[in-house]
Amino acid sequence: MPDDTGTATEVEDVPTTEPAADEQHDDDAAPARGLSLPLVPVLAVLLVLLVAGCAALWVTRPEGSAVRTGDYVGALQAARAGIVDVTSFDHVTLDDDIEQIRTVTTGDLQQESIEQLDRSRQQITDAQAVVSTTVVGAAVGAADDDRATVFAVIQSTQQTSASPQAQVQRFRVEIALERVDGRWLLSGITGR
Repeated sequence: MPDDTGTATEVEDVPTTEPAADEQHDDDAAPARGLSLPLVPVLAVLLVLLVAGCAALWVTRPEGSAVRTGDYVGALQAARAGIVDVTSFDHVTLDDDIEQIRTVTTGDLQQESIEQLDRSRQQITDAQAVVSTTVVGAAVGAADDDRATVFAVIQSTQQTSASPQAQVQRFRVEIALERVDGRWLLSGITGR
C-alpha cells in the first residue's frame, strides 16, 4: 500500500540529458508555424486584389486596334511599291514614269506629281537625271476598309551627267492611301 503519511519517498534517479537535436529543431519550428498562420489571410487578400485588378483591366480594355490585319498586307505592299514609283524617274523613260504615277496615285497627289515632272521635264532631260528609290523599312500606322497610313524610310539615289558621283539621301515619309475600286492608291506623301 502506498504510504500517505506525508513523508517523502525516494525517487528514482533519472539522468538529465540535453534534449536531442531533433527536439531542439521542433522547438524552433513552432514559432515559424505561428508566423505562417497570418500569412494565409495576407495571401488570400493579395489573390483577391489580383483578380479584381485583372477584372478591371478586362472591363476597361480599349476597343479593337486601328490596324486590321486583313487591310494591313495590301496597304503595306501598295505603299512600298507606290512610293518607289512616285519618287523614281529616268530622263529616258520619263513618259512611262508619269504614266506609272497615274496608275498608283489618286487625287491631289496624282495631279501635283505629274505637274511637277512635266514642269521639270527639260531640266531632267538636259541633266540626264536618274533618280531611283528603295524602301529601307515600312510599317502600317493605321488601316481600315477605305484608308491607311504607312510610315516608311526611303533611300533616294540621284545621278546626273554633271556629277560623276551619285548622291544618296534618306527620308522618313508618311504615306496616305485610299482604296479606290478595290485597289490601294497613294493619296498623299508627307516628309517627316
